[in-house]
Amino acid sequence: MATQDTGEVDFLFSPKAADLLAALTGADLSPAGHLSLLTELRASHTPAEAGALLRLAMARQKAAAKFPDADRLFFTPEALEQATAWPIAQHRAAHLHRCAPPGPVLDLGCGIGGDTLAMARHRRVIAYETDPLRLRFAQANAEALGLLNQVEFRLADWTAELAADRLPPAAAAFADPARRAEGRRLFGLEQMIPPISVLLALQARIPALGVKVAPGVADGEIPAGCGVEFISHERTCKEAVLWFGPLAAGGQRRASVHDDRGWHAIAASLAPPPLGALRAGDYLHEPDPAVIRAGPFVELCDMLGCHLFDPQIAYLVGPASPAGSVAAPFVQSFQIEEIHPFSLKILNQRLKVLGIGQVELKRRGPPIEPESLRPRLKLVAGGRPGVAILTRRGDERLLLMARRV
Repeated sequence: MATQDTGEVDFLFSPKAADLLAALTGADLSPAGHLSLLTELRASHTPAEAGALLRLAMARQKAAAKFPDADRLFFTPEALEQATAWPIAQHRAAHLHRCAPPGPVLDLGCGIGGDTLAMARHRRVIAYETDPLRLRFAQANAEALGLLNQVEFRLADWTAELAADRLPPAAAAFADPARRAEGRRLFGLEQMIPPISVLLALQARIPALGVKVAPGVADGEIPAGCGVEFISHERTCKEAVLWFGPLAAGGQRRASVHDDRGWHAIAASLAPPPLGALRAGDYLHEPDPAVIRAGPFVELCDMLGCHLFDPQIAYLVGPASPAGSVAAPFVQSFQIEEIHPFSLKILNQRLKVLGIGQVELKRRGPPIEPESLRPRLKLVAGGRPGVAILTRRGDERLLLMARRV
């Protein structure tokens, strides 16, 4: 929703709008159908109301991938983009509830309420937000899910409240600092809004603190003594969280990976993993992006009975199949069929010899972008699927022909 007009927002929360939004739930909201829908809505509503309805209905359809109750919730496009996916919010809220002492939680910068709603299922929450529109949407979302009595919403700058010593007592706090300003991405923990120095001042008062940060956070910037969790959802490392005090699990560095069976966690000692040979017939395991960021390579090698073939390449290889291994949620696995020096000529030769008609291209190490090769590949019509992995061992560029396990 682009507008911040109070009348339009009030209209969206009205029973009349609720009925219209319910009717739009299964409608075709593709760009091709916008004009006819707007014409129909404008027959009985102002153009602004019709536009607001359509934008919210579109946001709800898009939000269905993040929120199971999206058809009852309220979003703005920008806030939806920034909102935490519901499985991640639930996972984080459960960790906070399990590890923090009894008492309420502060949600500092609640947005439209994604994390607030998850935490409110466990504890009372005091949610701060400086944007009045987002705060109204968060309140409406809490009401839609029957959680309004669990949350106290405050339209205020929590950093000013901290400086004036007016923050309420709390058992724990969670903060999601802004990492964009005026359309620019902010890099570094001290460039966030508020910066890490302010959050550390908060942590001196509320020891149990979680801070959402970018998954690319530099290791050298991570404060001493805190734990760091890299979180993967739908095979993408979506975010990292700095955990302090009783939430830190002893300063543990870990990856948490979500799949259709739930959550899986692996801690990293950062001990050097074993090195060994690269052989045809062996299995190659590609760690999940969050696992690569966390770095539990030696732990994965122990689980899978494997090793690295190059200390700078995050591919693990070994003779054991991943089937049934406790490491399986943390990796994608392939069986290596052939190993060759890399060149486009050799790749096309092997595609023909192996009868490959559909090829998955993967890369780790070489600077070449695999998809730039695709128009030049000579695939076999009606051929089988295969995988071409472009990598390196030292300065040697390699082509591994493989099949997905």
